[in-house]
Amino acid sequence: MTITLGPIIGQTTDTSVKIWIRGAKGPNHASREFCYGAFDLYDGARLVASKYCFLKDYYDFTGVVYFDGLKANTAYRLECGLVYKRDAQAPATDVLVQGPVVNSTEKVGTTFKTHRPSNDTTLNFVFGSCRYLYWDNFVLNDAEKGDKTFRSIFTQHQQNPLDFFLAVGDQVYADPLNKLHEYSNFDELCEIYRKSFKLPNIRELMSCVPTYMILDDHEIRNDWSKNQMRDENSGFFATRMRAYASYQHLHNPDTPNGQFWYTFDKGPFPFFVMDTRTLRISEATSIEGKTMLGREQLNAFLDWLHQNRNAPVKFVVSSVPFFPDPKPMKGSEDKWAGFNDERSMILEFIRVEGISDVVFLSGDVHNSSFARMRCYQDPQFLLTSLVSSPFYWPYPHESQSDFYGGKTLEFMQWSDGSRRLRDRIEYRYEGEGFIGDESFTRVSVDIGKGRPWCSAEIFDRKGQLFRQYSKAFLF
Repeated sequence: MTITLGPIIGQTTDTSVKIWIRGAKGPNHASREFCYGAFDLYDGARLVASKYCFLKDYYDFTGVVYFDGLKANTAYRLECGLVYKRDAQAPATDVLVQGPVVNSTEKVGTTFKTHRPSNDTTLNFVFGSCRYLYWDNFVLNDAEKGDKTFRSIFTQHQQNPLDFFLAVGDQVYADPLNKLHEYSNFDELCEIYRKSFKLPNIRELMSCVPTYMILDDHEIRNDWSKNQMRDENSGFFATRMRAYASYQHLHNPDTPNGQFWYTFDKGPFPFFVMDTRTLRISEATSIEGKTMLGREQLNAFLDWLHQNRNAPVKFVVSSVPFFPDPKPMKGSEDKWAGFNDERSMILEFIRVEGISDVVFLSGDVHNSSFARMRCYQDPQFLLTSLVSSPFYWPYPHESQSDFYGGKTLEFMQWSDGSRRLRDRIEYRYEGEGFIGDESFTRVSVDIGKGRPWCSAEIFDRKGQLFRQYSKAFLF
């Protein structure tokens, strides 16, 4: 049989790749005949590796296979398909087997490229967020419009190849009409993923460009935070996260059980992808205290900053903007503005440690922008924020007037737990762009000529350039 969705090319390095597919329940599933993905990998006409993976019904028959020992900067051809086997005939999974193993009459093929060697000096990627789709012929049915942005991204990839594609939140809306209509069970949630990822342009893009994802609130519920668990059956959250894990997190870099934040490197450029939702506590009265990241993730992030302090550019993915801040009536409490103590701690760590060339990548606010933050007391400090959103949104977008173009953020440092003021450090940011339209952002970096050169370009969903910023703005 033919795979029902995919392949998605997931985490890719110079020597390895993770590949995701979806199968389906077989005709003899009740008699314990199970579904397996079959994969053949070719370098030109030469078969280099074959593997099977088990497609678990618990994850809606999705699964991944991992190939390593590959050559850097090399185009590989992939063929994949399905086989159904009873327990006694089950193939060995996640190990190399003698191939080919794919039925030639029902195969699906694609081509992808491994990353360049680790000493390469360039990087090109596209990122964005928020793709609203709601299939209801009586309210809204705009799947075709919601797929157009990805056609433009793929066209750019054909003309100037991308190293990867990064989707930073709200890839689907589990609550398309907020609490008026939410998808209530696992099958319904998986169905919206299947419909969203099966549309031709995004499917083509993800089948050949390495794809990384992280959730925001609408994979669960609008403005979600952990303390809302008090008011919900525990199954509500678990069901949504099982669907998220099945369709998004499985093809991300591996993480320990239950952890959704992760890191990866593209050559000399490190990335920290934050989980700003599942560990968030938005009430200061909580026993655990108010937090966006939770203690373990925050400590891991600060350690990552320290370990990568000498990297030429450090990219931090936060589904909600680190800055600029929306005005209060536009939901600033849901963004980092509502967690200013934790944000101040991060800012002080970056400033005191003298860590330069840090770029935050965010979405969520349905408005794309560039912003940079400076410190009055420390002229060496500079932080960059790039916000890209939405891929598609059928309702009115946020406008520039909904954000603070410049705002002083004050960090008050107290000594030994006392309430005696020891020092006050002031941060100010300036924002530009504020483009309220369907869009995506392309980031290009080149460190081959001394100090990093970096550009960021906002494109509309038709691929027309809105605005471009280069090294002078970013660094």
